[in-house]
Amino acid sequence: MRCQLVFNTWESRAFIAKAILNHPQIMKYIKDGVIGIGRGITNAYIIKELLNTTGNSDFEIDLNNYVAGVVDGSLWVSDPKTRTAEMAFYQGKPKFIPINEALEDCDIILKGGNALGPDWVAGVLCAHPAGGTIGSVYATAISRGIQIIVPISIGKMIPFPITDIVPSLGGQKNITMARGLPVSLFPVIGGEIFSEIEAIETLATVEVYPIGAGGVYQGAGATIFEISGPEAEINKVLEVYEAIKDTEPLKINLKPH
Repeated sequence: MRCQLVFNTWESRAFIAKAILNHPQIMKYIKDGVIGIGRGITNAYIIKELLNTTGNSDFEIDLNNYVAGVVDGSLWVSDPKTRTAEMAFYQGKPKFIPINEALEDCDIILKGGNALGPDWVAGVLCAHPAGGTIGSVYATAISRGIQIIVPISIGKMIPFPITDIVPSLGGQKNITMARGLPVSLFPVIGGEIFSEIEAIETLATVEVYPIGAGGVYQGAGATIFEISGPEAEINKVLEVYEAIKDTEPLKINLKPH
């Protein structure tokens, strides 16, 4: 059996969020470990899934504003006055805590990205002069062997390896003009990529290939995949796909320009 699926940008995030619950390391530590979750749109959807699966669906959190950096036509940020505090899950219980403070206990860190190179290394755009969340946790996580998982859509793929282009970039202080805030690109070397491809392969034993990207209206930024395999396996993917179709966008409060 073969099928072709289109994910708009919000559906991609919601699909990745549902599928990541089947990741072996997430399954291992969701009840018996500590999972730190950096801010980001995909991570907001992941928190929703984790709250539901751990029996904490009544936990009060503003997921719309679990976001820091935002590309809204410019390089911008969410409003610090309404930005939701960072959080982690301790043995399945949600707790508001900065990720760099939770790091001492973390088994896994989830941190989204803004670019994905063909070398399957992600990059994070940083408007904060010290590199924001990734800058505060990366060295310690790598040194201690804390796994970094990067949930990211292949819609963010760029044609150059992240590690090749970073030495040629200017960094924040050398940018003369930017549409929004000047940013740097932080390479998350050693991070495990979890895109739609890994999400689909986590759900079922199938072959999956990206066959297109882009679109108009609600399909702007869409990713398109062809999946082949036994009907029973593809139905596992379709069950999750049907659950995330027409996912509502987050309503993010942006910092006033």
